[in-house]
Amino acid sequence: MENTIRSRARSETTTRSFRFDLNLSEVLDDEAERMGISVNALVGTILKRYAEFTRYLSKIDMIVINREFIVSLLESLDEQRLYAMGLKLGETVPRDTILFWKKELSEQSVLEYIEKIICRYGHLGTYDEVSATNRTIVIRHRIGRKGSIFFEGYLRGALKNIVGRDAIFEVTDSSVKFDLTNE
Repeated sequence: MENTIRSRARSETTTRSFRFDLNLSEVLDDEAERMGISVNALVGTILKRYAEFTRYLSKIDMIVINREFIVSLLESLDEQRLYAMGLKLGETVPRDTILFWKKELSEQSVLEYIEKIICRYGHLGTYDEVSATNRTIVIRHRIGRKGSIFFEGYLRGALKNIVGRDAIFEVTDSSVKFDLTNE
């Protein structure tokens, strides 16, 4: 019985065999060693990123852009305009992306969008969440105070438009925190 419980707790896996170009194999070996993980773990991470994000990039109309370029654009606008732009974009972009990506609009899919699309794979910040009486989410980023102001508008627009939720926001030069009270 104990073995059955333990095996259910592990995720199911399958064994696959791949052939790699020798140069690619060396790159994988070097990167895995640099990261202190196995090549298997590295390839698993790469394939997970592909499955969860990269394969959707062109379909959700995303591009990769240099952080300095984004910071320069944000710095060229005043705070009120940035907030308004974030609010407007937050009402449309996340809804369309989440519908395509997850096929459902829910609080959980919005939070997963923030965690994975914006933070983990979009590299715009790091995501941290604490759940107690409220769900408190903090996004730490490196795009400056005006980036925080844009994020506040964007996230407020997404939450309000998709799940009809208002959140309490706090912003700093390098983070955005918001609380969702349990309903």
